[in-house]
Amino acid sequence: MKTLRHPLALLVLACTALSGADTASAPKQSAATAVVPLPPPPLPVAVYLTWQRDPVTTMTVHWHTDWTEGFTDSVLEFRAAGGAAGDAWSRASGRAAQMPFTNRMVHTVEITGLRGDTLYEFRLGRLSTREPDGAMLFQPHGTVQKFRTLPATLSRPVRFVSGGDIYGGTSPDLMATMCRTAAAQDPEFALLGGDIAYVNNEPKAASRWFDFFRIWRDTMVTKDGRMIPVVPAIGNHEVHGDTYLIRGGAPNRGVSSDRALFFYTLFAFPGRPGYNVLDVGNYLSLVALDSFHTNPVPGPQTDWLKGTLEQRRHVPYIVPFYHVPAYPSHRSFAGGTSVAIRANWVPLFDAAGVRFAFENHDHTYKVTHPLKGGERNPTGTRYLGDGAWAVNTRATTALDQAPYLERAHSKNHVFVVTLMADRADVAAIDPTGAEFDRFSIPTQR
Repeated sequence: MKTLRHPLALLVLACTALSGADTASAPKQSAATAVVPLPPPPLPVAVYLTWQRDPVTTMTVHWHTDWTEGFTDSVLEFRAAGGAAGDAWSRASGRAAQMPFTNRMVHTVEITGLRGDTLYEFRLGRLSTREPDGAMLFQPHGTVQKFRTLPATLSRPVRFVSGGDIYGGTSPDLMATMCRTAAAQDPEFALLGGDIAYVNNEPKAASRWFDFFRIWRDTMVTKDGRMIPVVPAIGNHEVHGDTYLIRGGAPNRGVSSDRALFFYTLFAFPGRPGYNVLDVGNYLSLVALDSFHTNPVPGPQTDWLKGTLEQRRHVPYIVPFYHVPAYPSHRSFAGGTSVAIRANWVPLFDAAGVRFAFENHDHTYKVTHPLKGGERNPTGTRYLGDGAWAVNTRATTALDQAPYLERAHSKNHVFVVTLMADRADVAAIDPTGAEFDRFSIPTQR
C-alpha cells in the first residue's frame, strides 16, 4: 500500500536534503578564521609637524586626507630610529577636523613622553578589530618618516630658520627654492611669521594651502631625512577679507578668530585665541603674537604677554615673533598697528631683556640697532625682519629717515639662527644659499 505524505512534510525533507548536500560540498570553516584586512585608507595628501608643548618631550603630527576617498583613523605608530628592525612600535591617537570649505580632513596627533635630542620614526595607518578577542590592530601604510626632538639644555648648538610672507606669488618655484635653501641649513624647526599661503580665508583660494603643504613636504626635509617642524604665527593674509585694516585706515573692531578658520584648523599651535608661548627645555621661549589680526594688540593679549614675560625672565632666549613690525622698513613708522605694538609690547620686551624679535609684513630685509625705549642701547632688542621668504620684495626706507634701522635691503631671505650658551649667531641667506649678512647677539644674562 502506498504511503501518502503531507505536502509540508515533503517540503521539509527536500530542504533537509539540499542542506546536507551544501554542507558536504562546502569546505569546513575554522573557528579561528583570519579576518580579511580592510582596504588601505587613502594616502595623506599633506604631512607636517609642529609642537603644542615642550619640543624636548613631544611632537605633534598633522596630516590631511580626502574624506571622499575613504575613512582613515587619526592614529600613528612611532619608535626611536636606528634600532633593530623588530623593535616595538608605540601607538598614539588624536582627532580629525574638516578643513573648512574642502573635502580634506586635518588629522592631529600629539606624541608625548619622548626622549630629548633623539631621532624618531613614525608611520601612519588605520585600525581594525581582530576576532575573536577584539584586539585593535594597526595596519601601517605609506612611508616611514623621521623627526628629532630638541635637547633639554644647550649642551649643543640649536639652529632654526625664521621668515614670513611665504607663498605670496603666483608661482610656487621661488617658495620651493627658498625652502630647499632653508632645509640645507639643517635647522631644528622653522618660525613662520604669518602670511603663509595668502589665502585670506577665502574658500575659492583653498588650493593655495594645498600648494603650500605639498611644497613644504617635498622641500623642508634635511639631508638625513628629518622633517622640519613649523612654528607659525598669524598674519593679515590668514584673515577673511585680507586684513583687519580698512585699507589705509586704523585697526577696526572686527577682530575675531572666526575670520581665520583655515589657520586655526590647520595648525595646533598657537591655537585659539591666537597667541601662545612654546617653552623649549630651560633655554628658549618662543612667543607667538597676533598683531591685530584676530586679536587687538592692547587689552587681554598685552595683559597675557606681561605675565608670560615676567614668568620667564630667567630664560636665556625669549623670542617674540609676529607679523606687523613695530619698526617697519617699508611702511610708515606712524602706522596704527606699529604704534600700538611700540606702546604696548615693546616696553614689556625691554623689561624682560628680550635680545631679538622677529617681524614681517613689509617684504624687505631689515636689522635694527639694539633698541631700548626706542633709543639705541647695546643691551636692547634687535628687531629682525621684514618678511620676504618668497614674495615680491619692496623698496626699503632710507636709513637717514629711519634711524632705528642699522641696515635694510630689498632681498628675499631667511634668517638662520644658531643658539649657544653665550650668544646667538644670526646669518641671512638668499634663495641661492649665499650668505649676505652675519652678526652675533650676546645673551647678557
